[in-house]
Amino acid sequence: LKMDQSSFGDDRLLPVRSSFLEMTPMEGSPREVRPLGRYSTCRCRSRKLGGATVLTVAIFGLSSICVPHRWSSAFTDVKACQREPEVALTVAFVGNSFTYYNDLPHLVQGLLAGSLTGNATSVKVGACLHGGQSLESVWAKGARLKDEVHIGGHDMFPTVRALLSDACGWDVVVLQDYSSGPALQHSRAEGLKVLSKYYEPLLLQNSGSGRTPLVVLYQTWGYRKPNKKNLAILEFDNMTLKLEEGYRTYADQLRSASLEVAVAPAGQAFKRVHDASPDLWWNLYQSDDKHPTAVGSYLNGAHIATAIVDHPRFRGLFGAGLKLQMHWPSEVKPYDDAPPPSDKDLQRVLALAGPGVVR
Repeated sequence: LKMDQSSFGDDRLLPVRSSFLEMTPMEGSPREVRPLGRYSTCRCRSRKLGGATVLTVAIFGLSSICVPHRWSSAFTDVKACQREPEVALTVAFVGNSFTYYNDLPHLVQGLLAGSLTGNATSVKVGACLHGGQSLESVWAKGARLKDEVHIGGHDMFPTVRALLSDACGWDVVVLQDYSSGPALQHSRAEGLKVLSKYYEPLLLQNSGSGRTPLVVLYQTWGYRKPNKKNLAILEFDNMTLKLEEGYRTYADQLRSASLEVAVAPAGQAFKRVHDASPDLWWNLYQSDDKHPTAVGSYLNGAHIATAIVDHPRFRGLFGAGLKLQMHWPSEVKPYDDAPPPSDKDLQRVLALAGPGVVR
C-alpha cells in the first residue's frame, strides 16, 4: 500500500467513507468486518514496521489496522475479477461537480440500461469526483467524501488510482476536466501533462475487461455570464469554442497513446440551444451561471450515453441504439432536491440539441 505519510502526520483523525471497516487486530486474532456509520472516524497513528508505514487505529478503544472496504485488498489477497453475468457494461467517471450535479453517473447508467438487448440487463458505474477540481487535482486529492451524497450515496471510490485499478477493469472511462481548464492555454498544457503522466498509464493497464477502455471526454460549456477575470476567453461563445478545441487536443493525445476516444459534445449542444432558444438556454444553468440544471444534465447524459452506444465496440449490446425516455427517472435525484424537469422541457431540449441534432 503506497501512502503519503506526510498526509497523516503522527496522530490525526482519518475520515472513513464506508458502511463497513475491515479490522485486522494487531494481536493476530481473526479478521473482522464490522458495520459502522456511513461516515466514521478512525484515530490513526503512523509508524514504521519492517521498513513499511502502517497505520494503527483506535476505534472504540480497539487498536487495529483498518481500511475502508474498497481499500481492504491492500491488506488481504487481491481476488480475481468476478463480473456478475447480468452486467453488460461498466462505466467509470472522473471529474468534479459538473459530473455529480443531478447524479449524472446514475442518469447515464439508467439511459444505457434501458437500451440494452439480450440477457445482460444492467450497467455498473463507479466514480471519483471532487467539486472544484481539475483532472490534476482530483488525481492528487481523490474524492471528497461529502460529494458522494450527490450521486445517491454509493459508487464513489476514494482515489482515481483505486477506481481505475478496479480488478474487473472498466469498459468505458468518462473524463471531465475543470470547467474552464481546457479553454485556457496554460491549464490545457497542464491537463495534457497530467493525462500523459498519470491517466494514460493506468488506462492502458486497465485490462480487467480484456482490453483497454473507451475513453469518453465530457466536453463542457461556456458560463452563462462571463468571468470578470477572463472576459476575452470566458464569454459564452468563445469559451465554448475554446473548450471544444481543448478537448479535441486531449482526444488527439489520448489516441496517440493507442487509446480509443470519443467526445461527448455537451458544450456544442449548449451552444445549439443558445442559438435556437435563448429562454431554454437560460434554463440549462443553475443560479451560479455555471452548473447544469436537471434539464442540462439530461442533455449531457444523452450525449455521453450516445457516445458509448454508437461506438463500434458496443453496438451489439444495444440493438436499435439509444432509447431515450422523455421523462426524468424517479431513482435519480436532481441536485439540492430540486423538482425534476417536465417531460415537455426534456422533449424540447432534445429536439433542439439532442444526439440526433448535435454530433
